[in-house]
Amino acid sequence: MTASDRRPWLIPTAILVVVALGVALTAMLIGGDSTETVNSEGVNTDSAALLRYAEEASNEHADAGEEGDYEQQGEEAEAAGLRPTASQEAGEESEHFRTALDRFYAMRSAPGNIAPGAYTAAFEHFLGMPVASSHWRDVTAVPYNSDDPNYRDPVWSNSSGGAGYITGRTVGLAAEGSAVFAAAAQGGVFRSLDQGQSWAPISDSILTISSGDLQLAPDGSLWFGTGEPNFGTGLGSGIYVLRNPLDPSSSFKPTDRIGGTSLESHYVSQISFSGKWAFAATSRGVYRHLIAPSAASQPWDRVLYVVPNDDPALFHSSNVANDVEAWPGHPGTLIANVAYAFEQLPGNGFYRSDDYGATWRKINPQGAIGNKDVGPVDMVYSADGKRLYVVMASVRESNFSGSGTALAGVYVSKNGNVAGPYNKIASASKLANSGSALKTPVGGKGYQPGIQAWYNRLVTVDPADHNHVYVGLEEVFETRDGGTSWRTATRYWNFGFPCWSFLDKLDTCDGSVAHPDQHAVAIADGTIYVGNDGGIYAHKVSTSSGPWRSLSATGQIDALQYYGIGVGDMQGGGVGVWGGMQDNGTSLLVSGSDTMVSPIGGDGGKMIVNPDDACQAVGEYIYLAMAMTTNCGESRGDTESMVDISPPDPNPDFIAPIAGDEVDPNLWVAGGQYIWTNTNTWDSESGDDWTPVADVGDIANGVLASSTSITSRNGVIYAGWCGPCSSGTYNSGVITNAGGKWHQLKMTTNASDPNATPLPERYITGVTIDPSDPSGNTMYVVFNGFSAQYVEGFGAGLGHVWKTTDGGKTFTNISGDPKTSANALPDVPASDLAVGPSGQLFLSTDLGVFVSTKAGSWARLGTDLPTTISYDLTIHNGLLYDGTYGRGIWSTSVR
Repeated sequence: MTASDRRPWLIPTAILVVVALGVALTAMLIGGDSTETVNSEGVNTDSAALLRYAEEASNEHADAGEEGDYEQQGEEAEAAGLRPTASQEAGEESEHFRTALDRFYAMRSAPGNIAPGAYTAAFEHFLGMPVASSHWRDVTAVPYNSDDPNYRDPVWSNSSGGAGYITGRTVGLAAEGSAVFAAAAQGGVFRSLDQGQSWAPISDSILTISSGDLQLAPDGSLWFGTGEPNFGTGLGSGIYVLRNPLDPSSSFKPTDRIGGTSLESHYVSQISFSGKWAFAATSRGVYRHLIAPSAASQPWDRVLYVVPNDDPALFHSSNVANDVEAWPGHPGTLIANVAYAFEQLPGNGFYRSDDYGATWRKINPQGAIGNKDVGPVDMVYSADGKRLYVVMASVRESNFSGSGTALAGVYVSKNGNVAGPYNKIASASKLANSGSALKTPVGGKGYQPGIQAWYNRLVTVDPADHNHVYVGLEEVFETRDGGTSWRTATRYWNFGFPCWSFLDKLDTCDGSVAHPDQHAVAIADGTIYVGNDGGIYAHKVSTSSGPWRSLSATGQIDALQYYGIGVGDMQGGGVGVWGGMQDNGTSLLVSGSDTMVSPIGGDGGKMIVNPDDACQAVGEYIYLAMAMTTNCGESRGDTESMVDISPPDPNPDFIAPIAGDEVDPNLWVAGGQYIWTNTNTWDSESGDDWTPVADVGDIANGVLASSTSITSRNGVIYAGWCGPCSSGTYNSGVITNAGGKWHQLKMTTNASDPNATPLPERYITGVTIDPSDPSGNTMYVVFNGFSAQYVEGFGAGLGHVWKTTDGGKTFTNISGDPKTSANALPDVPASDLAVGPSGQLFLSTDLGVFVSTKAGSWARLGTDLPTTISYDLTIHNGLLYDGTYGRGIWSTSVR
């Protein structure tokens, strides 16, 4: 694993691991002789044979790296002692970002799709549950400095790249005067009344704070569309309206939802207004609703959909609406775009209504756009209605044809008509030559701006000048002459430019960097605000010079999305809290510090932290790539503080499980296609310190599987796995060495009874051994997703927590039944389970954390934890830490 796979803010391509998912590897392995390598339980435990298969997979990857493979070029650049360029980095991760987003959704929907009503039922049950007294504290509500000069490992860190203070992904923005409202991907809405100098959350009590769009209506009310539209990573519960958003005491309540459950299990891409109507572009088409508060209880009316529900041709993405806009100066005229990014469906195109959305017709655009490759778009009218600007993704190029970009182009209709004719005012190459860090000649071969146009796009117009336009892709671009000339307003990073140095005193760059991947934009009071995967940045509209200002510098927008966390004591007192998160690296916060730092850049995954010395930590990147530090990752850029200890697994999950044994400090475990053990731990020098001890599938015969969770206590190991792992064709199970021999658990309520009830066929996010049983036979299996009544697929089963006391021979559902008991768990995705000091069970879910002291009886753990996704739990020194996927890390006292 090279630095080219670690540097990017986005999601990088792994070296050999993803190739193993392909048909080529399967074909290579089918027919292999595995009879001499399996034990009596049918599990391959021959370490030498497993390493041989991994090497063959690596060779297959190397053979595939022909000319045009920018991932290989990035590796070659690193091998030559060169920093991989932004153009190489930005492209490496694009297709695998799709994999990550798909996996996030599959975890919640497998083995089918989520039916409407699931979240409402779960939330209603949640509100009626008993509450265990607890007070939660937001641990990471401090500034997060991605450019701290003391954490600049030359291989693993992104520090000195220029992004500065960051937070989690921002997908919605609205602004008026000095008031700014920001919607975080899985963190809800934050409000600032002083142009971003201070912030406060205002939506923590609603059903789900997965965010889509955010708009101010003509009457001054704030409309919040839930459900993140970025590949459907978080389904929503509808649209909420805050009637008095400028009142500093106001906040969204569950009763502020309009239209009841009619938009549940949708995501909202755009909200617009025309006359007395509000319009929403969603994953299932365009809807409209009266703006008047008196109509709030009426359901939304679906007014634009290409394929009706009863049509056999209906596909889950047939009716995806990306944008809906009202044409200024033309009352009742609206335009919309319906398109799926990865398939040229018959309905992909532009649509127009001239009767306030009651009826629609498909438009055949003239000029530069045409009608052959219409993909998802973002559209904006100038304030005078004389210009319509469009930034569009190409369906053909979004399917990774090798062109180096997914951008079809930036276009203008100079008469404002959605039919055009259109002029193309920017291409990927034109934008690349505007000062972009993605300009391929700067860094050799690589990808161009718009490589992720299927994921990140925005366009807006200066309300005072219809020729002054901003376009957001990975970077922000600006034109003041209607597209004749462009400049890069915010670069991807500073690496590779002559102004850059890892020594701040020698760095002469101008501060025109914002975190990559632009999603949202608003202009108010002469200031432009952009939201991206690292938070919010601002700049004066009147000038193009000067640095962009990060609005995350206070740490009050704690919207970080954690996959894994770890906590340990600091040698000088206090604790060190580590965490790996989506697109924002691996963070470290030390007691007494007023700033959090980022020793590892790119994506972060699971963690191993020495509980007695927090400066000893292992941070996962993706696909089981691991960096180990014994000095907290401190480096000023001239020395390496990290050791690469990545095992050569042929098929790990995107975020693969790793763990330290809970009792034996000299044992680590990790899971991919194989179960790996490491007994050198903090003395490890490379990936060779890992030994494969079992195959969770049967790679010798082409059966691919990936570990999804793992635990070890006194050398007894359990690992959950899936294979296949997509929601449509799903299979899961648990492998263990409990009893002394590796074997697959039968996954039924009674392994000796062929007619016993099977456990759910859903994604296994947690396996936990009960410390009260020294044999390791008492353990818990945690299932994500929803139970059968809300999942349109076979095998979903019931419950979220199952317990065994005999090493997996029999299991009992200890979730309780939410239909009959207020003390039962809500039917909502669960992620992790921790056993407390008094034997109590703590469970993280998509509605926060629950506690149980008796099988089948659960309570909410406090009431002050936001209703975001609680992802990873750990207990240290009497504190329970919750790594959330959207609101940072929280802690509460447990005894």
